[in-house]
Amino acid sequence: MDPIVGKTIDTYKILDVLGRGGMGVVYKAVDTQLDREVAIKMMDVMIATDPNFMKRFQSEAKALAKLQNPNIVSVFALRQTDFGICIVMEFVRGKTLADLLKETRSVPIPRAIHIFKQLLSALDHAHRAGVIHRDIKPGNVMLAEGDVVKVTDFGLAKIQKGNASTMTMGTAGTLYYMSPEQIRGLSNVDNRGDIYSAGMALYETLTGRVPFKADDSDFVVGQMIVEGRIPPPDKMNPALPKDLVKVVMKSIDKDPARRYQSAAEMIVALNTFERAMRPGQVPLDSAPTIVGPISHPEPGDRPATPQRKRLILYGASAAALCVIAAAVWFFSPSEEGTLTVKLTPPGGKVYIDNALVEKSTLENHPCAAGPHRVTVLWGQGRLDTSVSIAAGHASTLLLAQRRQAEGVKTPVEEPAASTPLVDKGTTVGVPETETHEVSMGTLLLEAVPAGEARVDDGSFRSAGGGTRHQVQVGMRRVTFRGGDGVTKEKSVHVAAGTTQTVKCYFTGTVNVAAIDSKTGKGTWANIQVDGVRQEVGAPTTLHLSAGRHVISVSRQGYKVLEGSRSVTVEPSFDGPPEYKPMSFKLQQP
Repeated sequence: MDPIVGKTIDTYKILDVLGRGGMGVVYKAVDTQLDREVAIKMMDVMIATDPNFMKRFQSEAKALAKLQNPNIVSVFALRQTDFGICIVMEFVRGKTLADLLKETRSVPIPRAIHIFKQLLSALDHAHRAGVIHRDIKPGNVMLAEGDVVKVTDFGLAKIQKGNASTMTMGTAGTLYYMSPEQIRGLSNVDNRGDIYSAGMALYETLTGRVPFKADDSDFVVGQMIVEGRIPPPDKMNPALPKDLVKVVMKSIDKDPARRYQSAAEMIVALNTFERAMRPGQVPLDSAPTIVGPISHPEPGDRPATPQRKRLILYGASAAALCVIAAAVWFFSPSEEGTLTVKLTPPGGKVYIDNALVEKSTLENHPCAAGPHRVTVLWGQGRLDTSVSIAAGHASTLLLAQRRQAEGVKTPVEEPAASTPLVDKGTTVGVPETETHEVSMGTLLLEAVPAGEARVDDGSFRSAGGGTRHQVQVGMRRVTFRGGDGVTKEKSVHVAAGTTQTVKCYFTGTVNVAAIDSKTGKGTWANIQVDGVRQEVGAPTTLHLSAGRHVISVSRQGYKVLEGSRSVTVEPSFDGPPEYKPMSFKLQQP
């Protein structure tokens, strides 16, 4: 057994070994202060004694801690302990993409695209923050419940590269996913190197293997990569569609200038492929969820008066519905496309990325390839959405308002950015005959007994009594958060025009009893949970919130033969979980 397992380092109790690598050992641990599971990467002592390494490590760890994205493993802390330096990270319950490939060989196309769009979303977030991963491979892509992607080891390859004693190209197959510029040792490796690595990982996911022979030396593999002698993936899997093969081959082009220039651009290409595979349907996740509250896009907006705030707060936003149809996208090397926005009713102001572009219907407006936010204002009425522009071709966005039911004036909380906002009293509508074109769905999210919820990267909203989210059709990532910060994620497929209810239970039950050791029969006793005496005594059923709890009993004139016990309540989508009953033996002196 590892000598650290079972010990408490700083405030972290080490539970088990999760893995070993060139830089050290990764442990599963419990944060005894916050009662949450974490992963701890303990650096190898020989590496950590290098002052240059330590300087790079501390600098990089600070940068990584700033990456806040649902698809990136969060960095919580950097600690100097008696056992060496370690980095404390989010613990992900699941397996790696590498583990999945060992079990299933190749992965079905829809599932592979769902995984890789999340991976690319994580890379896009990091690249915008100036952080390059440099070691994207299936082993660094964690898959949580519902195939929620969590990318780990961001930036650590850069630190490792600076230490000659740890830099081995062939270790754990890392060489297979290296870009040509990395192998050639060029100093100007940028985000396109990560795109190459992601493309090669996608190649393996679709075919079940890398395009190299098992007995190929590192030199032969490196030469094939640098010279671009990689066979198309349909040579390994002839069933792959040609358009998807083109996406993979562009991502692993030996010339960085001919690859996708951003992760967002590659997402657009995957969306375009999905669209072509399902004619007449909007591609899954074709537009990213808007993050955070959106301010009024017009400059010089007047301050919100109390009266105006009330109008916004009580606007009938729950009855507003965005009707979206997107034109078919085709592959093109051009860096721009065009966007046409048609409004019902006409006359609204159209903003793209918070810039006013037109006060009526927008025709063939040039836009850079990639995702864009679109905002429309009809007087006090407002609608927010987003769209991905395919390079070189035209897209059309149909935006309409739907009539509010008469007499419906539902007070709501200020909505998240992805929810259309309509001022109270605004009459909006779209002919009922057009409802078959709806490309939005509704998620009714409820946290029991109380908590918050969000969709994708949106803002958390109170969900104690249920909250509605109007969302783009396709696979949506739902995150619930309890009052103590415990989170639970689930992927939900939303169909057009439907409402799906998702409940997350942040509570569990456990039966507690007291036994008289002399008679062997049940008796009464006081109950303490986390040191607080409860109003009810044993025997009883305790309803506990999510998290770790310590339970004990006491009774005057009796001695408790068994000490306190603990139970960790996990959030659940299947109802409040029931945990193993607890019986405490009491003895009279």
